[in-house]
Amino acid sequence: MPVIFLLIILVNLFIAPSTFARVTPEDIYQQTRANFENNLSKIQDAQKKQSILSADTELKNINQIVCNRFQLDVDKLSAILEEEKSRQNVTKTVVAYGQGNTKLDTAAYYLNYAAEALAYQRIQDYTPAIGSGNYASVINNSAANLKSNLGILQNKILRAKAEVKKAINAYEK
Repeated sequence: MPVIFLLIILVNLFIAPSTFARVTPEDIYQQTRANFENNLSKIQDAQKKQSILSADTELKNINQIVCNRFQLDVDKLSAILEEEKSRQNVTKTVVAYGQGNTKLDTAAYYLNYAAEALAYQRIQDYTPAIGSGNYASVINNSAANLKSNLGILQNKILRAKAEVKKAINAYEK
């Protein structure tokens, strides 16, 4: 009996480290890029290969350009909110789950929400999954995902803008 117990413990010591391995978003990104490069190397037509590479680069560039523009908007909204807080002698805003006590609290929450969504969008990967062979469809799918996600981000920023406007209007009276 003690031999079986000892054997079970030894087996768990050697197997456990591999079963508790952690997969990070960077690991997923690296695997996606490796699959992309592997499938790209299988394409014989140089023109198709070049168009796929340029589409991949363009998707990354579009995401970063739009995120940079949205960052300017979030920065402006943040400056406006901070100015309004200083005019009202508010030193801090306290928000939990979007339920603030004042309009400034609510505006701060939605502005923070938009900023976090922007940071998340900035790191998204739109690498086309070109393994199937229907390259145009795969690239169009990645472009549609990018467009959809940027639209969602835009709506979050517009919501933050509306909340900042409500906060300013509440104190103008």
